[in-house]
Amino acid sequence: MPGEGERLDRFELVAEIAQGGMATVYLARLVGVGGFKRFVAIKRLHAHLAQEQEFIEMFLDEARIAARIHHPNVVPILEIGENSGAYYLVMEYIEGDTAGRLVARAAGRQQRLPPAITARIMLDSLTGLHAAHELRDDNGQLQHVVHRDVSPQNLLVGVDGVARITDFGVARAAARLTSTRGGQVKGKLAYLSPEQVRGTEVDRRADVFAAGIVMWELFTSERLFKGEADADTLFRIVAAEVPSMRAIHPQVPPAVEAVCLKALARDPKDRWQTAQDFAEALENAGRATACLANIRETATYVNEILGQDISAQRDIVRAWLARSESRSGVAPSMAGQVPRPADGSGAQKQLAVASGERQQLSGLAAPAPIRPATQPFQQVPQQQQQQWQAPPQPPRPAAPQAPMRAPQMSVPTTREMSPPGAHLTSLADDDEDIATRVDQ
Repeated sequence: MPGEGERLDRFELVAEIAQGGMATVYLARLVGVGGFKRFVAIKRLHAHLAQEQEFIEMFLDEARIAARIHHPNVVPILEIGENSGAYYLVMEYIEGDTAGRLVARAAGRQQRLPPAITARIMLDSLTGLHAAHELRDDNGQLQHVVHRDVSPQNLLVGVDGVARITDFGVARAAARLTSTRGGQVKGKLAYLSPEQVRGTEVDRRADVFAAGIVMWELFTSERLFKGEADADTLFRIVAAEVPSMRAIHPQVPPAVEAVCLKALARDPKDRWQTAQDFAEALENAGRATACLANIRETATYVNEILGQDISAQRDIVRAWLARSESRSGVAPSMAGQVPRPADGSGAQKQLAVASGERQQLSGLAAPAPIRPATQPFQQVPQQQQQQWQAPPQPPRPAAPQAPMRAPQMSVPTTREMSPPGAHLTSLADDDEDIATRVDQ
């Protein structure tokens, strides 16, 4: 854990944003010539993985892939560095949170996300996902990028009202240094596509299926395929019927539900063939049914839901700035420089201004509450993780779907399983990326 005033090359570490199995993310500040100051997010590989070549190569691959994607709905990677044998990525910083935690915050108020807000989040995310799929090398050759980890935890919603996709750590691309070993499936288990579970060829349509799962879950505030055991989850992905979204959330327009159901087709040929096709269909359905918020409306909602969390984050940053400027002998009035949201117009504003002027920054969303870098990692208080519980309902009708035969897998088929969607596990749960061996 970094100490007070610790630096990482050119960057001052301000606070810990998030911690996962592979890396820790920090809010950091870059200070340059002539009063140049800029907040960024730094993702640093855990020290115990610094000697693991496979993890180092995954880290490098993430930088190589994401750094080439230039799109307002993709969190950009600015650079990669190495310090004392530890690698780190420098990313843009956004005030906001993940789509999963946004659902959890709304659930704490006994609410679901408004359908129009959810549609906007999905539209932005699909647009960014398509930009990643269309990545080309210097010779114009398509890189065949597959994200393989599309999930609510990897959709970042800023207080500027813009959603962005992030975390290409397990993405597949033609130029990757690493490759997935035979019999392994990478990603979060509950967001795998049927072809990933079966171990067959995977292309961008696997991400379309995962985005369909995310869309279903954001609209309903329930989990779609996640079971009590991993084998249950795998079986549901390949064979279980998809419950009707409208039976759970009647405000979802039928046209919007139809768009989602096509993305969830088990046969890749029956899905939307690209994320762009998915996005265009969702936009058309949303506009036709008045179920698509604009960026300003989304920004207003996000600020309403996350207002207290964002204020707490800013207070921590202000306190750090005050201590930092005190150590450097600068007037305390400069302590007012804290990350601020953009104006909600949708344009990403990146201003590096002279000292004393306020900065508007965008990039990686920070789970709330942000923690000072000098404090040990703590979980979000239990009262902030309360999940909305739906009242008992009669069995939900399943959406029409062609019957299919389950593949030959090592899954329990004799024990009775609860209906898909019945598990109200918080979508803020950050399931670890897995490399699961599936019997062929």
